[in-house]
Amino acid sequence: MRSSDPAGSRCARRPTLRSLASLLAGRTAFRLALLGANAALLASWGDAGYEPYAAAMGTAQVLTTLTALGIEKSALKLVPRATRTGPQLITVLLLSALLLTGAAVVWLGCAALFARSGDAVALGLLAGLYAALLGLNTVLVGLCRALDRNRADVLNFAALSLVIAVGAGGVALLGWGPVAFTGWILGGTALLNLAHLPALYRATGRPVRGAVVRPVVTTSALMACGDIAAAGTVSLLFLMLGASRHHEQTGHLYLMILASSVLLNGFGYLLRLFQPHVSLTLRSVDPASLDRRVVRRLLPVAAAGAVWSAGSLALAWWAERTALAPPPVVVLLLYVLCVPLFFTVGSLNYLLENATPHTLRATALSALGGLLCAVLLGLVLVPALGALGAVAALASGEVAHAVLARLLLRSPLSAGPPRGSRPAHRRQEPPTRVPRTPATTPAAPVPTANPAVPTDLGAQR
Repeated sequence: MRSSDPAGSRCARRPTLRSLASLLAGRTAFRLALLGANAALLASWGDAGYEPYAAAMGTAQVLTTLTALGIEKSALKLVPRATRTGPQLITVLLLSALLLTGAAVVWLGCAALFARSGDAVALGLLAGLYAALLGLNTVLVGLCRALDRNRADVLNFAALSLVIAVGAGGVALLGWGPVAFTGWILGGTALLNLAHLPALYRATGRPVRGAVVRPVVTTSALMACGDIAAAGTVSLLFLMLGASRHHEQTGHLYLMILASSVLLNGFGYLLRLFQPHVSLTLRSVDPASLDRRVVRRLLPVAAAGAVWSAGSLALAWWAERTALAPPPVVVLLLYVLCVPLFFTVGSLNYLLENATPHTLRATALSALGGLLCAVLLGLVLVPALGALGAVAALASGEVAHAVLARLLLRSPLSAGPPRGSRPAHRRQEPPTRVPRTPATTPAAPVPTANPAVPTDLGAQR
């Protein structure tokens, strides 16, 4: 990638129908393979053998988000806006992902040293390593897409699907246990990560300016807050459920999470495919238009979501008490009823993340507030209702996220221009004309920002 090439010239285009179909097919195949493999694992191991595996994998999910830490989304937002700093951005993002993965591996290794030996400890360590390397894998393929290398993304998830399918075959034919299966998929993910590094290393650029590092790291951290809140909520709710008297529902909840990930993660992945184009579009949007179309819809969505979620929980609880359906079906029903709320709040959060630095900070803080609300409510609902309480706590976190974002964005965006002043529209700002000067007098240079640094790196305007 040449430094003289505008880094975002290709990434700013809308993805074509052909590229969308191939990318979605690869990611969907991976999710379906994961879901089918876990159904086969449950049938092979039974509830008693599958429960510790589900608890370990569900608890370790947060490491995937912590390892990625918004780096993929940050790359898809910042690289299209860069002019000549694209290789430097790739360098910072790649090094950040590798450092985070290394820190997760060291932390897991230290935890294993002080833990007692046993299959449960080994399974937890392997699940944590797999989750960390899967987060790194997500970052690496995201950087490939930022460099317009979509084929690497498709091949990556096709290979991951094959690794999982072969592992499920090992369980069925060779009698592998949870430790052996987790070790197999961990090794396959590690090999795929190593395969991506040479091409990404060639796309990096050095030296990296200090003015690039700080805004990139800040933007990545802020964009990670929503993912950390979602994954952290799931992991903590799994811990609560495993420690409660409803611990036998852990496997059913994990299967439900995997089933829903086919839809929810597919939707989130589709949003990220359009993120370069959306990022450039929202960069020049009028604040009043953003307030009218996005921010003012947060409170109505939160109010409707709270009423709908409470009614859905009451219906699911009644169905469980009257034995109208088996408990796993009731939990799935409640989750399906809450999916519209997840979709709506997720879409609004996506627009706020890619708009202005102020909206990014506001939605990041509100996502962490939603995590706190979900955990506090889960401490009450999970011991009382089991998996139903965990799903209800997830929905409450989304409602709190929307309410807090509206409170944080209420005054700055809704305030109009001062009376008597002329509103400045950024999208149709006329070009500045430099007056002609005599040939003998050199024209004074117009002060501009450093052209080598993007004008909007998340935290800088």
